[in-house]
Amino acid sequence: MLEIVALSALTAFLTAVGNGAAGEMGKQLLLSTGALARRTTGRETPLPTSREGWESLAGHVHARLGDDRRQAGEWCLLLRSLPEHAAELPSGSGLPPATRHFTDRKDVVKRLRREATRPAAGRPRVALLYGPPGIGTTAVALHLGAACHAQFPDGQFYVDLRDYSGELGPAPAAVLLRLLRQMGVEPERIPPTEAGREQLYRRLTAGRRAMVVVDHASSVAQVRRLIPATPEVFLLVVVSGPPFVLEAEPVPVPRLSDRDALKMMRKVAGREKVARAKSQMPGVLAHCAGNAFALRTTAMHLLTEDAELDLPGPATGASGSEPVRAAAQTGCRRVRPETARLCRLTALGGWPAITVPPRRGRRGRRRGGGGPHAGRSGGRPTAGASARRALSVPA
Repeated sequence: MLEIVALSALTAFLTAVGNGAAGEMGKQLLLSTGALARRTTGRETPLPTSREGWESLAGHVHARLGDDRRQAGEWCLLLRSLPEHAAELPSGSGLPPATRHFTDRKDVVKRLRREATRPAAGRPRVALLYGPPGIGTTAVALHLGAACHAQFPDGQFYVDLRDYSGELGPAPAAVLLRLLRQMGVEPERIPPTEAGREQLYRRLTAGRRAMVVVDHASSVAQVRRLIPATPEVFLLVVVSGPPFVLEAEPVPVPRLSDRDALKMMRKVAGREKVARAKSQMPGVLAHCAGNAFALRTTAMHLLTEDAELDLPGPATGASGSEPVRAAAQTGCRRVRPETARLCRLTALGGWPAITVPPRRGRRGRRRGGGGPHAGRSGGRPTAGASARRALSVPA
């Protein structure tokens, strides 16, 4: 019986082999595929380096299999040898949703789109997006990803380095680990070394049209190995603060103008709320200094009934972070002192979780304080009790 190899199955197989040949098994599979392709086509066939090349090779091979039972059988066996967990870049978007309150930034988005779609001409497509804390760099990156979704059919991948507890952020190997996990690589298939992870990353993205976003990067070492070697991959590095030296198109995010700041506040709080606080708007604009985070936080206060804006005054400075600090201080004044203290102190350490045991009635309490779950378990302090003692706040 003549075994039938579908063109779609053959194309998927060759693409997976070309882009996901990781480890010794992957190398052997790549060699076997190349040898069988040469026997089938009857000529020396170099292995393609792009997705279009693999698709073209699949068409040539499929055209030769129509009446050759032996070769069709060999290809069927080879297709079945591909592991189910072979590295294949998943399509779709891994970016978080963009904010619905996005305002202005047309020039910034235009510059980013130009870099993402320009002819490669031997130069990697890389952009460095930067600006003061809270200015909206992340919002710009997510908006760009949503607007350019169709231009990256092979996937959009997002890694946020902000939640790393180390003082200097994650090491380059840890960044590659996070990115490979975002790309769907199983933990047991990720190489242990930084060089091995970079190699796998490049094999996964070879010949693909994908977008990679690294948010809150703090050093060039974290992203240097991610610079694409394939022309259709766009790397967007987002820095909250001053830029560092990277071979990329630098794109600063400026402060919002007063007009756009008012537009953002109307989007968040509504026109009526902003109109009701019209007399306070000059002070609000001076206080927020065009910072998107400060503007959004202030607008959220307007949503509460009879809210009065408590503004300390204009927020200016060279670092550009004063509006964020002022917004945080204003928020702290709206909560109880012990709650504000808890928030400040938990932000200082890499706490995995802060838990508080449930309160118990008098019947469950022991002399000396607390029932069996109130801070002790088997004679040892629980994480919640230790956290309360360290933070010096009541349960």
